[in-house]
Amino acid sequence: MSLCAFIPIEQENRVTKFCKIAILALCLTLGSLLLFAANYTRAKTAAPQQAADEEQIKQLERDRQDAFVRGDVDALERETANDYTTINGMGKLSTKPQMMQNLRQAKTKVLSVKLDDLKARVYGDTAVLTGRYRDVNVREGIQRETDALFMRIFVKNKGHWQAVAYQQTPVLDK
Repeated sequence: MSLCAFIPIEQENRVTKFCKIAILALCLTLGSLLLFAANYTRAKTAAPQQAADEEQIKQLERDRQDAFVRGDVDALERETANDYTTINGMGKLSTKPQMMQNLRQAKTKVLSVKLDDLKARVYGDTAVLTGRYRDVNVREGIQRETDALFMRIFVKNKGHWQAVAYQQTPVLDK
């Protein structure tokens, strides 16, 4: 017996094959649309979270610099990872213990800070912050001004961001 009264039996196999192909194509199309919709929804919800994380990193840096100006070594101690390293504008490498010792002994005192052009990028539990840093500081009794581009790396550990690395490059064309 034929599928339809007007389709001869010898063509029925072709029609069945065509229907199977059409159904498969329809399923693939619907599946693709569902995947697109799911990814679109995920991207729309991820974008606000990404922006919030980036703003949080920028605020952490502002808070960090405020702590330098206030001389709040305890806050800096909490917000800095134990394996922290910093490379200053003269290429000198320092560790967290060295930095904290300098701050506690008042070898370095930051009088004012201005941050510009902050750009944060968050990659899961790692964040990269770049920007321009200007300060007035006193090191070993000598007042200086710093104008530098910088990069700071943050890592989220147990839900808490900490600075793990920092590098400064002096701005030469002022």
